Amino acid sequence: MRRNNLKKRIMAFLGAVLMMGTVWLQSVPAYADNKSKEDAAAKTEAQQKINSIQAQIDNKKKELEDANKVLKDAKKNTSDTKNQLNALNNRNAILQEEINLLDDQITTTEEAIAQSELDEEAQTELFHQQVRMEEEAGDISYWSVLFRATGIGDLLARVDFVNEIMDYNNSVIEKLRDLRAQLQDQKVQLNDQMEEKDAAQEVLAGQVKETEALYKEYKKTQEAAQAEYDMIAKNLKQLDALMTEAKDNLARLGITEYAATSGGYAWPMTSVRGVTSHFGGRKSPGGIGSTNHKGTDFAAPMYTKIYAAKAGTVTRAANKYDGYGVCIIIYHGTGNYTLYGHLSSCAVKEGDTVSQGQLIGYSGNTGNSTGPHLHFGIQENNTWVDPLNYLSGWYWCGG
Repeated sequence: MRRNNLKKRIMAFLGAVLMMGTVWLQSVPAYADNKSKEDAAAKTEAQQKINSIQAQIDNKKKELEDANKVLKDAKKNTSDTKNQLNALNNRNAILQEEINLLDDQITTTEEAIAQSELDEEAQTELFHQQVRMEEEAGDISYWSVLFRATGIGDLLARVDFVNEIMDYNNSVIEKLRDLRAQLQDQKVQLNDQMEEKDAAQEVLAGQVKETEALYKEYKKTQEAAQAEYDMIAKNLKQLDALMTEAKDNLARLGITEYAATSGGYAWPMTSVRGVTSHFGGRKSPGGIGSTNHKGTDFAAPMYTKIYAAKAGTVTRAANKYDGYGVCIIIYHGTGNYTLYGHLSSCAVKEGDTVSQGQLIGYSGNTGNSTGPHLHFGIQENNTWVDPLNYLSGWYWCGG
C-alpha cells in the first residue's frame, strides 16, 4: 500500500513537471515578497488618492448645480447686471475648480500608469528569465530529483521543494496577467478622465464667452467706470511701496544682481487672452482727477492657472497689501520685474527660482478688484511698460 501511494505521488509529480515544462531548481530572491507588498501598497495609495479626488469632483458638481440655480434667479432681474456678473463668475469659478481637480486626478493616474508599466516590464523580464532557465535546464532538473535522492524521505522532500518552485513560477505568470489587466484598466480610467476634462473645458469656454459678453455691457455703465477708476487709483497708491519691498527682498534673500534682457515674455495663462483694462492713463468718470494703470488686466476666471512669464526669482509672494491682494513679483535681472496681482493663492514662495512657464499661482478676486481677473505688470529699467507690447493674440473684451 505504501509503495502504491509513493508511486502515485511520483507519477503525479512527473505529470505536473511535464505539463509545466522543465524547471530549474533555484532559490527565489528573498526580497521578492517584500517588493511585491511594497508595490501593492503604492498602487493602493495611488488609487485611494484618485478616489479622494473623485469625491471632491462630485462635491464640485453639486456646488455647480446650486450655482446654476442662483444664476437662473439672477438672470430674471435683467436690470441688475452686476448681480448677474457675480453669479456668472461664481459659476465659472466652481467649474474651473472642478477642472483643476480633474487635472490633479489625471496627473495621479498618469503616475500610476507609469509605475504599472515599470512593474509590468520588470515582471515580463522575470518571466523571460524563468523560461530561459527552463530551456537551459532541459531534462536534467526533474530526473535529478528522482535519481539523486538518497531515500524515500529525501525524494519526498525534493518533490515538495520542486512543487514550491512550480507554485512560484505559476505566481510569476499570474502576476504578469494581473499587471497587464490592471494597466489596461488604468488606461481606460485615464481616457475617461481626459474626456471629462475636455468636456468641462468646452463648457467653461462657452461660459467665459457669456461672462465676457455681459461684462462688455456692464463696462459701458457709469457704475462700472467709477468702480474701475476707484480700483486703479487705490492700487496705484500702494504700488510704489509694494515694489520697494520686492526690491529690498533681493538683499534679504541673497539674490545677486545680474543683467536683464529686454522682452522675451510668455503669456501668463495658457488660454485666457481677453483684455478688460489697458495699460495707461485714466480720467475719472466725473471728469475730476486722473490716475494711471501700471499694467494690463485680463478676464481670468477664478482659479485659472498662472505661469511665470519669464524665468527669474520670486522676490515677493504674500498677501500683505490690500490693493493687489495675493500678489507675486518675480525678479528677472536688474530693473526687470513681472507682477501678478489679485490672485487667489500662490504656488511658489519668496526665494524660489522659477522657469518660464512654471506654475506660480491661481487667479482670483483679492484686494481692490471689480471681479475675478489677473493684473499683469512688467517693469524694465525700473519703469512700468505696456505688457501688450510683448504679447500677441490678445483681444479687447472690456467694452
